[in-house]
Amino acid sequence: MVIFLLILMVFLAMSPILFSFHRKVKHKKLLFFTVILLNLQPLGTIIVPAFFAPDLFNGAMFNYLLIALIYYLLVFLFYWISISFIPTNIPTNIPTNIQFLTKRNKITIIVFLSAIFFFSILVAHSNGIFLTNPRLGYQAYREGFGVIWVLYILSVSILFYFIAIKREINLKKVLFFALLMFFTGSKGLILQVFLKSFLVYIWIGKRIKKRYVLLMALVLVALMLKLFGQFGAEKDFSSRANTYFDYMNQANKVFQEYEAGQLEHTYGSISLGAFWTYVPRAIYPNKPFVYGYTSLVGKYYPGLAERGHTPSFGRFTHEFVDFGWFAPLFTLILSPGIMIGILSLVILITNANVSRRWRVGSILLILAPGFGFHLPIIFTFFVAFILVPSLTKINK
Repeated sequence: MVIFLLILMVFLAMSPILFSFHRKVKHKKLLFFTVILLNLQPLGTIIVPAFFAPDLFNGAMFNYLLIALIYYLLVFLFYWISISFIPTNIPTNIPTNIQFLTKRNKITIIVFLSAIFFFSILVAHSNGIFLTNPRLGYQAYREGFGVIWVLYILSVSILFYFIAIKREINLKKVLFFALLMFFTGSKGLILQVFLKSFLVYIWIGKRIKKRYVLLMALVLVALMLKLFGQFGAEKDFSSRANTYFDYMNQANKVFQEYEAGQLEHTYGSISLGAFWTYVPRAIYPNKPFVYGYTSLVGKYYPGLAERGHTPSFGRFTHEFVDFGWFAPLFTLILSPGIMIGILSLVILITNANVSRRWRVGSILLILAPGFGFHLPIIFTFFVAFILVPSLTKINK
């Protein structure tokens, strides 16, 4: 039964690909690969534990699979509604009607200098660690300077956007942006550069030479291994990788309590507590360490959040504690980024007849690596749909 549900879950998660046959969808490959890339990590956190520990889902975690199935069904319905009702009067397949409001060089220089400025602050704060050992800087020197770290990522992301929309992307620039993201110390951001670059090539209809793909893969592996510390060999690679598949073991604690009738639902208090995220600790030093999505960490691992360690309980778990079996619905409602992301993808794949702000914002959200990373959702939308669009215009 568990195997059947896992297969059904994967099918539902990938089912938006079926809209490639919809008459409104112009960029079929973009839809195909984006849906796959968006679901690889979430599905992996479930499938890998199920493969290595099959008995895990035979107990309380069987409920987790049912919640995941309902969630992916709701996502499919949202795709269907978005594609069905979005206006599409633009016949061309490739978006060529976006240009800079001011000179490209001027904008590029300003954004690039901003990235250098924020990175210089990080280097000075860490006594050069962010430059010589980015992973150590990421782990030990972000405290109190997280905003600067995020602004550096945002600057690099916007810079990438200005290159992508002019169809100037090439191998050298992909490698350049991978290097810029390497200095953040985040493996995920490096990976995003290569994946989003691949999507940009598809979106603009530009072919990638096979030898370029091979070279990018080699550089990706080298940068990732460098951040993993394999060349310094502090820990075995596999032991580190296994920590990324611990979500289900954490979630199992919650669902075991539910099976035993001991789980106390919080009726939205976890979701409301998440608003503490928008309060900088530098402004309000008494900001609690246990709030919102760290509430479960405080419950099952007292004192751990105060030391900066917040193990993940996986998607849906916090919502299940908050709302019970309405968790799939509230996962969408309380995550506007998911719905706006889907709508943005639909705008790109259909060449929707929408405003300049929606067009530019959609490109940023789908194609710019690191855009919105660790940013409050409100600020992310402000930059995507107001700030950056003010630098561009659409030729009608």
